[in-house]
Amino acid sequence: MKNFDLIIIGGGAGAFAAAIAANERKVKTAIINAGLPLGGTCVNVGCLPSKILLHAGEILHTAKNHRVGGIELAVKEFDFNKVIHDEMEMVAMSRKDKYEKVLAHLEHITLIEGYAKFIGEKEVEVNGEKLSAEKFIIATGSTAIVPQIEGINEVGYLTHIEALQLEKQPKEMVIVGGGPVGLEFAQ
Repeated sequence: MKNFDLIIIGGGAGAFAAAIAANERKVKTAIINAGLPLGGTCVNVGCLPSKILLHAGEILHTAKNHRVGGIELAVKEFDFNKVIHDEMEMVAMSRKDKYEKVLAHLEHITLIEGYAKFIGEKEVEVNGEKLSAEKFIIATGSTAIVPQIEGINEVGYLTHIEALQLEKQPKEMVIVGGGPVGLEFAQ
C-alpha cells in the first residue's frame, strides 16, 4: 500500500490549486484523476475552448461588419473544421504548459490516472492499487446535466463537450441553460 499525507481526488483547477499549495508545504500528495484530462472542465471543455471560439467568431464578425469608412475587408475563407482543429490544438498546448509541465516540477506530488474508490476511512483503491492518506480533498468538478425535457431524446442533443468537437458547423442551435458556458455558446 502506498501512503500519502494527502490524496486529492480530481484533476481540475481546484484540485490543481490544492496540489500546488500542498507542494509548497512539502506535503506528500497524490492527485487521482479520471474522466477529463488534467485541467478539468475549464481547460478542456469549458472556459478556454469557448474563449478561443468566441475570439474566432469575433474576428469573423468584425471583418464582415465593421463600420470604419475607407476600409473594405473580405473574408476569403471560413473553415469551421479548421477552427475547431486549431481550438483543440491550443487546448492541448495549454494543458501541457499550464498543468502537465508544472506538475512535473512539483516534487511532492504524484499523479495517478484512474477512478478512486473509498475502501476505508483513510483508504482508496485506484486501478487495483490501495492508497492511504490522513486527509482527502474531493475536487471532482461538475458534469453536464441533460434537463428532463419531454421529447429531448427523440430530437437529439449535444452537451457543451460534444459541441466543442463538432466537425461541421450547425445551421442553427438552441442553447438550454443560462450559466457561464451556456451564455458563451449563445454568443
